This record gives sequence, C-alpha cells and structure tokens, in this order.
Amino acid sequence: MFLGHYGLAFALKRAEPKVSLGTLFLAAQLADLLWGCFLLLGWEHVRIIPEAIGRTPFDFYDYPLSHSLLAGLLWGVGMAAIYYSWPTRDTSRHWQAAALVGAAVISHWPLDVLVHAPDLPLAGESSPKLGFGLWAHPTVAMIVELLSLAAGVAVYIAMRSRRHPARPLRLLLVVVLLLAVYLASEFGPPPPSVTAVALGDIGFLLAIAALGAWADRRASPAELAAAGLSQR
Repeated sequence: MFLGHYGLAFALKRAEPKVSLGTLFLAAQLADLLWGCFLLLGWEHVRIIPEAIGRTPFDFYDYPLSHSLLAGLLWGVGMAAIYYSWPTRDTSRHWQAAALVGAAVISHWPLDVLVHAPDLPLAGESSPKLGFGLWAHPTVAMIVELLSLAAGVAVYIAMRSRRHPARPLRLLLVVVLLLAVYLASEFGPPPPSVTAVALGDIGFLLAIAALGAWADRRASPAELAAAGLSQR
C-alpha cells in the first residue's frame, strides 16, 4: 500500500484539525521510514526480484522490526507519547491528538495486509504471517490505491474550515507528486540496489511530510483577520 496510507492521513487530519498533515503523513508511513533506516543498518533485508508479486519488485523476507503487527503497535504508542510530550502552547484536545497520531502509525499494518503477499509477521520473523495478496492483481490494486487517496482528499476538502483551509494549489502539488511517485514505482524499472531503495524511501517520505506540512499551514493572523475570525 502506498497511496492508501496518504488517503487515510488526509482524512484523519479533519478528525483533529490541530494535527499537522505533515505529522500525519509521517505517522502513517513511519513503518516504511523505519524500514528504509533498518535496511541501511542491515537490521532488515529485502530482495529485488522483478515482478515478485504483480508489478511489485520486492521480496519482503525479513522486516519484523518495522512491519510486524507487534512492532506497529509499539511504534504507535511511542509516537503518540512523543507527540503528547512535545512542547506546545496549544494543549486543547491534546491527548486526543496524540491518540490520533498513534492510530495513524498503527493503521499502516492492516492497510499493508490488504496488498502484500503473506509476508507481514504478527511478531518476530518466525511468527505467523499475513497478507491478502492484492498486489498479485495489479489493476485491482491500483483502483483500490487511487480510490483510497481520492476518498481521503475528498474528506480533507469537504471538511475544511477557515482556520484550517484546503489550499488548492498546494494540495494539487502534493497529490500530483504522490501520483507521480506511485506511477513511477508501478511502471518504472526495478531499483538498481537495496541501498538506492533505502535512500530513496527515506528521502521521499521526509520530503513529502515536509511538503504536507507546508500545504496544510494553518491560516495566518492576517487571513483570519480578513475572514473576521480571531486567532484562537
């Protein structure tokens, strides 16, 4: 799953507007960010095999630290705790916001189960593994990905407010970039090496999170004043 994680992040933003879209992007894809780091460290492993499942060129044979259900739960709790303890002057609904961030992290595993082959462990590498294998049906998988993103963006636009607007041009830039990367991964050549995969994964996930935060910037005092609203 790729676009589906971002679709969920868009929707969750409107469940708790105080949480930055960039934070939710990072939370929803924390498992993949950790995976890239752990590949570089040699703690997890993947094989590049063209069309290993459908158009996906990866054999995910060792990644319990980032992609097991148990790890996802622990990373989710940890991320929620970090968000809750992060210094802020806006403490309203703070525990709800932290819980939402943790839920975004945990959501990664069940969404991946839909598309992966049975390679997602429940706990350690030797534990039972799940995966419904939707990637083996590329057209169906693509439809699910696109619909998931479209639904999330629709919620993000429909539930906007003047304090937390949807900025059309910035939003369009984020969506176009997500689609471009997704289509390139679907129809482009296999990556040249595992190191290139890890570096590209880390770089993109951090960049798109920063872009999401920029696109989702809260209305400025001048914009609020123009709309006749206070900053609170």
